[in-house]
Amino acid sequence: GEARAALLRLPAADYPKLRDLGAASPDLRAEAVEVVRNVEPDGRISDDASQELRRIRVAASRVGERLRRMLESYLHEPGAETVIQDDFITQRNGRYVIPVRSDAPRGVRGIVHSASSSGATLFVEPMESVDLNNELVRLSEAEAAEQDRVVERWSRRFRDRHGDVLVAMDGLVSADTLQARALFAAAAEAVTPRIGPGFPLRVREARHPLLDRRLRDQGARCVPIGIELNPPDQVLVISGPNAGGKTVALKTLGLAVVMAHSGLPVAAREASLPLYRQVRADIGDHQSIDADLSTFSAHVRAVARFLETMEPPALLLFDEIGTGTEPAEGVALAQAVLERLLAPGITAVATTHQGVLKAWAFTTAGAASAAMEFDEETLKPTFRILMGAAGVSAGVEIAARLGLPEAVVDRARALIAPGGRQTEDYLSRLRELVSDLEARRASVVTEQERLREEERRLASRAAADSERWRRHAQESLEGALRAFHEQGKRELQAIHDKRERARLEKEQARAESRLKGEIRRKTGGVPPGGGTASEPAAPISPRPGLRVRVLSLDREGEIVSVRGDKVEVRMGSVGIMVLGADLAPAGAEAPTAPARAAAARRPAEPGPGLTDDTPTELLLIGKTVDEALPELDRFLDQAALHGTAEVRVVHGHGTGRLRASVRRFLRGHPHVESQRSGEPREGGDGATVVRIR
Repeated sequence: GEARAALLRLPAADYPKLRDLGAASPDLRAEAVEVVRNVEPDGRISDDASQELRRIRVAASRVGERLRRMLESYLHEPGAETVIQDDFITQRNGRYVIPVRSDAPRGVRGIVHSASSSGATLFVEPMESVDLNNELVRLSEAEAAEQDRVVERWSRRFRDRHGDVLVAMDGLVSADTLQARALFAAAAEAVTPRIGPGFPLRVREARHPLLDRRLRDQGARCVPIGIELNPPDQVLVISGPNAGGKTVALKTLGLAVVMAHSGLPVAAREASLPLYRQVRADIGDHQSIDADLSTFSAHVRAVARFLETMEPPALLLFDEIGTGTEPAEGVALAQAVLERLLAPGITAVATTHQGVLKAWAFTTAGAASAAMEFDEETLKPTFRILMGAAGVSAGVEIAARLGLPEAVVDRARALIAPGGRQTEDYLSRLRELVSDLEARRASVVTEQERLREEERRLASRAAADSERWRRHAQESLEGALRAFHEQGKRELQAIHDKRERARLEKEQARAESRLKGEIRRKTGGVPPGGGTASEPAAPISPRPGLRVRVLSLDREGEIVSVRGDKVEVRMGSVGIMVLGADLAPAGAEAPTAPARAAAARRPAEPGPGLTDDTPTELLLIGKTVDEALPELDRFLDQAALHGTAEVRVVHGHGTGRLRASVRRFLRGHPHVESQRSGEPREGGDGATVVRIR
């Protein structure tokens, strides 16, 4: 019940699957409440489970106390040191006894239950304590029987809901395993692997979780490894020095794959794995005297079993493949096995010291090579893997470091064939180049991450600065606009001529409208007077004659006609087409700044020539007269409503028909105060500059 309630308290948006797990678990709190209340943390049933259980335990406690006092009297009576072996009371065969010396000059009358291994001590139940011991045994049996009755009573409550109990147990197991995985991931710094058919075999900064935990307890950390095998490569040959980490790397890779296929996180920085049907490993020495198996025969039997039963897709791991027999034959067998594994759906990773196998990995299509890094200055392995390189075994150098006599080491160096030394030198140089390349790549990756972080920081800072300056500019401009409005009101109140006052009020309104448009352009499209967000206005059913408010313009007008989702609204002498969603009932609360900003992003049926929220230029080149004139009409409506003083209409030269039609249309338009051909910098005679009333 508590687990279910805890899962249901999780935020659904963050943990939908855990919430679903809790919702799917039956509620058994009513049945479980007595069990939870009467079972102690150590699993013992409490005295409150039943009155009879409490009575039995109280009686047993009293009898036990009387029995202990009686037996202690034997331990402390005069002369007891010659009879009693040790000063304690113990149990034998479920009965309380005292330790009596077997060579005591006078014994204790009673029942001997056992003796010590040396025979020096007898464990005796005095005759005086037999009745109390009998009573204690009887009460113990009664307690066990009463506990069984209590458990049976509890079980009856769950019997009718046995199906729900099974579902709840499955849910608890799922929740418990999920928590275990999460705790493991946190402790091991593990990640969720990407796994699926066709994925490359790639682990980066992988660690063996058991080895890493052991080293952490010692204040150290294991060196992470990186292995990558991309198609078409299928077989990876890892070489390097003895005690260089090849076997640990192989085990780490195998464990990562098995954990991922078991639904567990992988102790790595990143893991991408194919979906395997089989994972097989031949690691370690499986020789057996009983089974008449040598090291070599044990390995061969394992390899034979793998080849016989492998089912693609499969991963096969081999440690020191081909060892345990004459080197030339072992290498030949190993190469033949690896060639057999170059089959569809098979991935294989093998470790080796054999130069022939290293060369095979370099020259064979479908095979790749990797080396365990070896520091030639310190003659110590670094335990890092270098992909694309071949490692040197460095057996002679390691033997010298481990204390082999210098004369023996020198003789061994002299016995190495010149060709072998030259090959080792080439491999050493190649390994140095690969190591340098890896270091450079890591440096580049680190620098790229730093630059990306710096770019994000600068972008965030620039956005914050821009928003701060925009708000400052908007507040300043709005303050100036309010001051302009108040000054105008005071001056208009001093004018007594009503006609003149009306004319000036109209001029002031137009000037304020132009200023509002300018503020909108300068401050990112949010008109002055913005406030907090409010609920959107109630939708309306448009019909001719209805008074409405155009939200995007914060102006009221009357509907002239309705054409589908588009509505023609007349505001004074101006008619404009808008979307029905942009309308609200007349007298509705004016839209707030966010609403007007959203409406500003839905201009009233804008044409393709509109270049900004405020119309300043219309491009008509390529349009017919019938297409251009309605668009020009809407463009002029927008310009007038936004208080734009001057606009430019680009019609081009062409045959001159579009230009003549546009200028003829402009001469009769109510919003046009004047027109002229464009200056050379304005497009010349291919454009017309219009002055708006």
